Amino acid sequence: MHAPGLTQLLVYSAFIVLGMAVLYAFRPPPPPKVKGQRITLRRTIDNLNHPSLHDVRIIDKQGRIVCIEHIIRLPASIVLIGTVAASAKGEVTGSEFSRTWKISNRGGTTTCVNPLLELQPLNLAFKRRFPLLRIRGLVVFPDTVSFPNGAPKGAVCASDFERWIEEVLKMDGTVSSATEQAWPAITAMVASAQARIEQARAKGLLGGQEAATGGRKAKPGKKTLGPVPVRAAAASRGR
Repeated sequence: MHAPGLTQLLVYSAFIVLGMAVLYAFRPPPPPKVKGQRITLRRTIDNLNHPSLHDVRIIDKQGRIVCIEHIIRLPASIVLIGTVAASAKGEVTGSEFSRTWKISNRGGTTTCVNPLLELQPLNLAFKRRFPLLRIRGLVVFPDTVSFPNGAPKGAVCASDFERWIEEVLKMDGTVSSATEQAWPAITAMVASAQARIEQARAKGLLGGQEAATGGRKAKPGKKTLGPVPVRAAAASRGR
């Protein structure tokens, strides 16, 4: 009586182990880690051995604060980099010229403002100030976002950022005089703007939260992929 029972127990145990092995083999992949992604990007930029600025705030001619996460000086160009919130996820479709993009996630689809368009005003402002300088704009997405039709020009996932930089460095080639002459002016402009912003905040003319977030809101019914890469807020006129 004991032998058949033991045999059945062993058979059942074998099926259980086999079933667990099958479930483990076909389990879905774990979600990509997104915690601290912006910090990782900053460290990556700092390790490029090219001058860079982080968390930049400048004041335009209309007295607005314009924010950009990173500015990098390459041999023959300046790169303006905006980032999308690490919480963004799903499949994103849209072209660099589309006003809105579609985000598909867990069977649902929604639209969002094209973050590449948010970089255009800053690109134009730099080109007006430095007409001979080559300006490149880039929006970096977390790896929880994918582009099934290919990433639009000017957009890249965080894991592909270094590869994008390497390709740009190949195109840049040697150092240009326009870049060499513009970079000191850019750093001075950023330092001056930061000092004016701090003065306005000290006088109570500019709220700390407004200065930090930019205060720009998307149009009703339009979703943004986390923080807008370029944001504007009314700055103090008392400068």
